[in-house]
Amino acid sequence: MDAPRAAAHGPRQTRPASPRVAVIIVHYNTSADLGRCLESLAAYPPSAPHRVVIVDNASRDEGLAAVHARFPDCHWIFNQENVGYARGCNRGMAEVEAEYYLVLNPDIVVQPGALDRLLEFADTHPRAGLVGPQLLNEDGTLQESCRRFYTLRTLLLRRTILGKLFPDSRTVQRHLMRDFDHRSSRPVDWVLGGCVLARRTALDRCGPMDERFFLYFEDVDWCYRMWQAGYEVQYTPDARFVHRHRRASARGRFGRSWWLHLGSLISFYEKWGMFVWLLKKWRDPLLAQLLWVLDLVGLVAAFAGAYALRQASGRWFAEPLFPFGEYVPLLAFAALLASITFLLTGRYRADGRDRARSLGEHLQQVGVVAVLLLAATYLGHLDVVSRAVLLLFIPLLGLATFAGDRLVRRVRRRLVRGRLTLERTLLVGLPARIGAGLAGLREAPGGGLDVVGYVAEPPAGAGLPALGGGEVPWLGCPDEIPEIVRRYRVSQVVFWEESGPRSPARWAVLATLRRQRIRLRWPVEAAWLAEAGDHVETFGSELSAVHHSAGRSPQAGVGRRLGGVAAGLALWILAAPGWLWLRSASRRGRGAGFASVALSDIWGHDPELTLAVDDGGRVLPLGWQWKLAGPLLTGAIALVGPRPQTGGRREAPRTPTEVLEFWKTVPRAPGLTGPWAVVPEGGGPGRSTMFRQLWRDPGGFGHLASGRETTPIPAATERSPQEEGS
Repeated sequence: MDAPRAAAHGPRQTRPASPRVAVIIVHYNTSADLGRCLESLAAYPPSAPHRVVIVDNASRDEGLAAVHARFPDCHWIFNQENVGYARGCNRGMAEVEAEYYLVLNPDIVVQPGALDRLLEFADTHPRAGLVGPQLLNEDGTLQESCRRFYTLRTLLLRRTILGKLFPDSRTVQRHLMRDFDHRSSRPVDWVLGGCVLARRTALDRCGPMDERFFLYFEDVDWCYRMWQAGYEVQYTPDARFVHRHRRASARGRFGRSWWLHLGSLISFYEKWGMFVWLLKKWRDPLLAQLLWVLDLVGLVAAFAGAYALRQASGRWFAEPLFPFGEYVPLLAFAALLASITFLLTGRYRADGRDRARSLGEHLQQVGVVAVLLLAATYLGHLDVVSRAVLLLFIPLLGLATFAGDRLVRRVRRRLVRGRLTLERTLLVGLPARIGAGLAGLREAPGGGLDVVGYVAEPPAGAGLPALGGGEVPWLGCPDEIPEIVRRYRVSQVVFWEESGPRSPARWAVLATLRRQRIRLRWPVEAAWLAEAGDHVETFGSELSAVHHSAGRSPQAGVGRRLGGVAAGLALWILAAPGWLWLRSASRRGRGAGFASVALSDIWGHDPELTLAVDDGGRVLPLGWQWKLAGPLLTGAIALVGPRPQTGGRREAPRTPTEVLEFWKTVPRAPGLTGPWAVVPEGGGPGRSTMFRQLWRDPGGFGHLASGRETTPIPAATERSPQEEGS
């Protein structure tokens, strides 16, 4: 195995002229079969120019080195890990530009003249995107290599114990096309991917294999997309190949192959199933309803728990506890009250579910329910109500509903990680603009996108090439968008264009998409305005977005300014004795010093601060920093704000996240502490962390150059090392 793997890193083989057909073989630990396949290819090659590409998925069998040495003229690709069948095929097809691609399993044995007859059939059927030949067992009997698409009844009879109870079911017979004479050619739903010829022009419209399928169902999906793209899938008995292998997933239950087959089946129906598509299309209201149901279940559980606790501690209360049935009207009222309150406070909004809600924010919503419920029972003079039950019920309700919220979020994250909530996305716009944006879509973490293709106006009488390395095909013209959306189960359309529709027909397309509840997206340069809380209004005869640079709450700015004045006055009074002693000690050479630091930021705040430091240049605690009182009073610095920047740097936002944060934040002076504060133990930011950092190292400067070096003063103790000011 060392020889072929080393060859993968050697000089790249010189490519001959583009062949007419490229034979792609994906291999994994079946070297004996691979050797027989290559022998048959060498014995019965096509008459047309061809090339053989073998993609090895990190095989470990010892025979591969010998096969590699016997067939050096083939183009070998050695992957460092098993990337799956679909990705291996795509890797092989990307290596060669050919008119046709013949995908072969290593256990295929080529028969005399089969390749020429297969190419001849494809030439005479230009609408055939994929052509499957007739496959035979080693004894010459027919293999059922063409099928009809799966249905629910087919799955139950092929993948459950029902198949053994009804082995001759008409549903299975129809799925395997046993009602069809396999000695004649015809269009079929799909053919086995172990031996299939793909037309290059069809790949430009359909795309390569879908790499979400590690093994199995990649052929079903490929054929389905061929039909969706307007091409046919043809079966022909004119070309015959021997298929030596029986599918591993059919030999046993609950082995690795069986689970791979099941996973691919789920992925296929997640992608194309109408029911799953409807679930994803309506997932926001469905998730809201699920959260509401969990809230009601949590409310009932919390009330029952509170009643049980009150009942268990009955000896501590003088008043008797009424039966639980007496509380049912109150429980119904509490459920209605909680539902209305949560709805009005935004708990069931889509944007509210996408953003992680803190425990404090959640308890605020529960607190509103608690206040209203207590007020209603008090004003209603309900003697049946136990105040102890209510007081126990409120915290239990908060914990129960918080747990339900976390459960919904965790399930959603699991679905995203399992690629079961992918947004089927159609791109619209100029090919150059779409191509430039595809890289950003791939790099976006957790994007959850499944790009089916793009739509653009082609030149007269011509089509457009596939983008993204052949993975994003051209699907049609903008006027065909509603039909493409229906055909490909699209749930999101991205318009990669600056201007809006230019004709009534294009406006009708948008109206149709909105009626069908399709998500519409325009990734334009000014999209940050909506997230930054701005609004759109007319300005003359144009639309304009209005940004409030001072924020939407002037009271908050006034409050921050008054807070800075109060902090400055307090520091001026409290730190004056320490500063006087420190100044005297500095003059007598007793280990105190001062250092100046110039600040600068993108907002234009450029104050120069004087800080007390010890002989090592470490900033002393806040009690010695009397000189900071003046900047706090004048607003040159703030008690809490962005991290101070030194060295003349004005760091500008670079990433999209930083740009969005720039527009969402209000211009503020640098702070002596803030969310950027860290603690030595590595704890996250919080109020206690910020105040500890404010006292130990105001401004987070750490070490500065001291004006004079003397012995350190005793008061500078228990300081934690802080990150130096950036």
